[in-house]
Amino acid sequence: MADYTERANTKLIEAITRIKESEGQDQEAHQLFETELMNHSEFIMPVMIENEESMEDRKLLYAVTALKDGHPYYMLFTSKDKLKAFNREGRKLRTVTHKFEMITDIAYGDENIFGLVINPGTDNFILGRAIITELRARFKGDSAGTEGVEFKDVREDEVSLELKNALIEAMGSDSKITKGYLRDMTRKGHLSYVVIIEHTGTMEESFPQIMDICKKHSHDRSVALLSTQASVAAKAIEGVEPIYTA
Repeated sequence: MADYTERANTKLIEAITRIKESEGQDQEAHQLFETELMNHSEFIMPVMIENEESMEDRKLLYAVTALKDGHPYYMLFTSKDKLKAFNREGRKLRTVTHKFEMITDIAYGDENIFGLVINPGTDNFILGRAIITELRARFKGDSAGTEGVEFKDVREDEVSLELKNALIEAMGSDSKITKGYLRDMTRKGHLSYVVIIEHTGTMEESFPQIMDICKKHSHDRSVALLSTQASVAAKAIEGVEPIYTA
């Protein structure tokens, strides 16, 4: 049987390979990756079905995996072979196939999910919540992903100082992080921290550790994590000095 998902994701896999080989520096590959996500890619997702017998109450429960940071991520597979490589035990899995636009809605609506991981067990390519939010905003018609968003100097209190100091220490221990910023972000009345990272490696090399630091030191305040390669990041750091420079 033909693997139509694999065909749809050929250029996406090419982009992921180039991003990894260039340690995140191939900007053309980043653009190709984003274009494929937005326009062509589809993914296989393992699921369980709750209340299967009732069409009215039937609900899909999407499988999650925990990476090195221990947090849950939805699993996306670009082909049957990638799924098979993950499922080495040959367990009987039920799956659905979704376009990326639908997946952003699913992930955005689940506050327990830290993001998406493409091809866990092989490529392990992570998309964090901030990136998902930005791309979802584009699908919804906000081309810049910044509608209704305001960035401010981070609030001055003990929690912010604790988080800032912990981030500076963590960034200093990661040779692939070259700059880091900490700001406040307000969107639709919701206030959260936003951490913006300039990095030479891929997101999956540095982001899990930084997100773990945020979880430990934000005292349950909301935190978003951005790469400077994301288009919304330019607005977030405009005219602002970094809290960390390598």
